[in-house]
Amino acid sequence: MADMIRAATPITNKNIVQPMREHHDADIAPFDLQDPSKIVKTLPDSELLKQNNGNIEKQTAPEILLDLLKDPSVTVNFIKNIMMLQEIVGVISMQNAPVTEEIEQLFSQLAVKPENLAQELVRQENSSTAFKGEVFDFLRNMVKENPSPELKSAVTNMLKAINTENCKSEILKALSGTMKYLSQALAPNKELSAKLENLSVRFRAVTAEAEFPQLKKETAEVMQDIEKSIMFSNKLSCLTSMVTYNLSRYNTNKNFLKDAASDLMMFIKDEPKKASFLQKLYNTISSHSNGENSSKVLDALVKILEKQTDSESVMQMRGESVENVIHSLLSSPSNFTPLLHFIIPIDDGQTKAFGEMWINPDEENKKSSKNSQGEPVRTIHMLLVFDIPDMGRFETELFVQDKKIDLSVMCPASMQDKMSELSSQLRDCIKFSEYKFDKINISKLEKPRSLIEVFPALPQKRTGINVTI
Repeated sequence: MADMIRAATPITNKNIVQPMREHHDADIAPFDLQDPSKIVKTLPDSELLKQNNGNIEKQTAPEILLDLLKDPSVTVNFIKNIMMLQEIVGVISMQNAPVTEEIEQLFSQLAVKPENLAQELVRQENSSTAFKGEVFDFLRNMVKENPSPELKSAVTNMLKAINTENCKSEILKALSGTMKYLSQALAPNKELSAKLENLSVRFRAVTAEAEFPQLKKETAEVMQDIEKSIMFSNKLSCLTSMVTYNLSRYNTNKNFLKDAASDLMMFIKDEPKKASFLQKLYNTISSHSNGENSSKVLDALVKILEKQTDSESVMQMRGESVENVIHSLLSSPSNFTPLLHFIIPIDDGQTKAFGEMWINPDEENKKSSKNSQGEPVRTIHMLLVFDIPDMGRFETELFVQDKKIDLSVMCPASMQDKMSELSSQLRDCIKFSEYKFDKINISKLEKPRSLIEVFPALPQKRTGINVTI
């Protein structure tokens, strides 16, 4: 008879603490047993997961910008807020507070006359991207004719050099502004605040470029002092990180642009082409440094914001207007908001109209028509919002395919009949061009729409890769 297997009680160490299993209530089961393909509720995170994912629960910058795009007041109203600031400035001046001639001049520059509107729109369009102009068209044609890895590398290096050269002054201004803000934020620490104030002045000085290595060293040391301060916070951590990033962007190599141009010209065999490239490069750098392509409206707007934020009287009386303007600017074109954005304040001498225009130059539309080769026709989607005193808000939406335009105008109820009468005149207005209206729809504006409602594909573009399998 075979021996029976004896089972002994396992030896355990009583000093070992057994891990506690997390208890999950059966009432909150994540799957429906009747239909396991649907998730009813996600399992609650363990304490460890909550600790690791704590930062995820906070709202990130893209989410904040997405919330802004869902707010209809982001459009057009911010120009009205600027005009409210102008009224506030006038009230302050009546109270004998100092109002400089520069501020009044800035407000006068903000509005555009109708005859200058087209030129202003071109300026704003030119400033919408850093890589626009003759020299960049020249580089694109070179790569198109010779798509070799060596040439692409030389072109990439050339783009870096141009961007570095154009951004030097902006980087110094950004560093100076951040130093000034940190100096005010750390005012209780007299010694640290004084160092930051001194750095702010030196970054704006004419000698900043020559002294940059020393400024960079001193700034890095001050950032370490800030991190050791008892006043250090998450907000200050973001600013110190931004300072470190801007310091790393500044290239002190004075021959970077020259060397990049020399490497690129090795691929240009034709001597006239070399001369043409150098002339285009010179024009691009000089026009940027002189601000020839900059928008007069945007320049005036930035300066007005700077003046108003420095005025305690204005911030106390109408600080929310400044915040609304900044929020609107935050939703301007970026990698999170791939739309062309135009600011259109018009003053014809009798009436002031405040407008904004948003353009998606490549609208993804599955219903778009196709050309003779069976390829989808490019669709340009535009939203033009105007607020006219004593009339109300107008929202004009356009879809442009090939040379055909579908127009939709939403206006106040009191203006609906008038706009319907003008629809026939609109067709006559563009007879001189190759474009023509296909459909024109005039309707009542029930409520202001947000950018997300008009451009529903924006959230998909902002979340990353959009792939259909």
